[in-house]
Amino acid sequence: MLKSSITQSATPALARGYATRITRTLFPRHYRLRPKIESEANATPLEDGSLFIRRPTAGPTTSILSSTNPSPASVSSTAPGSETSTPLSHPDLPPALNANKAPRPEFAALTPEQIAEMRALRLENPAKYTRSYLAKKYNVSDMFVKCYVPASKEVQIARIKAQQRSFDSKGWKAQEIIVQRQKRRELW
Repeated sequence: MLKSSITQSATPALARGYATRITRTLFPRHYRLRPKIESEANATPLEDGSLFIRRPTAGPTTSILSSTNPSPASVSSTAPGSETSTPLSHPDLPPALNANKAPRPEFAALTPEQIAEMRALRLENPAKYTRSYLAKKYNVSDMFVKCYVPASKEVQIARIKAQQRSFDSKGWKAQEIIVQRQKRRELW
């Protein structure tokens, strides 16, 4: 009894093995790189010597993209002479990207007189005539108001002082976080 337990402990345990990549074992390299061509009609040789392989669709109907002679009406998204585009509609096509997204708002093109009026309003009372207020009133973007009708220097200095007061009222840790964030932003 004693001898058998010694011989068992003297035999080495199973050697540790390392897992191989599953793609090497299941899909060897020569199998992965070999293109599958069902017929010569699906392969078109290109100028650089490579093959362009046209794959059939999985659905029961043939796709307009894989058919050899698609009708021009089904492929063309814009009719000649028309300015509006109609989306492609075919059962094999994937759904349109951003189909539920709201359309971009159409902004008005302002005349120089309207821009001058916006500047006068902004200088008259910058607290009332803010960027968002003027943007809604004249149907333009906030960025347009920022570029063409900036706030006066006094208002900008007052904002900087308010930010500095807010910074000074914070604790040392919050101040350090703000400083580190500004440093990271400068490195971008």
